[in-house]
Amino acid sequence: QPDAMHTPTPAVAAGGLVFTSGMDGKVRAIDGQTGQLRWTFKTPSAIRIPPTVADGRLYVGSGDGHVYALDAGTGRHLWRFRAAPIERMIHLYGSLSSTWPVNSGVLVKDGVAYCAAGIIDHDGTYVYALDAASGQLKWQNNSSGHWNAELRKGVSVQGNLSISGDRLWMAGGNQVSPAPYDLQSGELLAG
Repeated sequence: QPDAMHTPTPAVAAGGLVFTSGMDGKVRAIDGQTGQLRWTFKTPSAIRIPPTVADGRLYVGSGDGHVYALDAGTGRHLWRFRAAPIERMIHLYGSLSSTWPVNSGVLVKDGVAYCAAGIIDHDGTYVYALDAASGQLKWQNNSSGHWNAELRKGVSVQGNLSISGDRLWMAGGNQVSPAPYDLQSGELLAG
C-alpha cells in the first residue's frame, strides 16, 4: 500500500520525460522509455498539483508559498517567486506549510504563468500573473480574499486554475466560486 506522504500526483509527459510531484515536496523526472530517474528537485513542502510544462520549462507551486521554474530537461532551478505575502509556516498534516501555500498549481498561457496562494479567505488570497521566462510580476490581486471587507470573506484557493476567453477562473470556496479574474489586470469580476 502506498505511503500517503510519498504518493506522487499524476504525471505530465514532455520530451520523453515523465514528471511527477508529491506530498514529499519532490519533483521527479523519469525517463519515459527506461523508467529510470533522470533528476529530482526538492521543495521544502508538499506539492499538491502536478507540474506544468511549457516552452522547455517546468512550473510547480509548493506548499512553502513559492512558485518554482525549472529547466524541464535538466531540473536546473531557473527562478523562484514568493506568492505568500510573508514567510510564515504552520504545522499541517505532519510537515510544515506556508499559511499561503500555492495549491492552485501553475497555469501557463502565452508566456504568462498564473498562480494563487492561500488556504482560507480570512487570511487573504493572493493571485498573480508572472512572466513565465523570468518570474517577474505582471499583476497581482491581494484583495479578493476580503472581497467583503466588513466580513473579511471572499475567494479561497480551492483548486486548479483555468482560462476561458479573457478570464482566469479559480475554484474559490463557498463565497465566490468559481471566481473570475480579468486576465489582463487581475481584477475580480464577481457580481
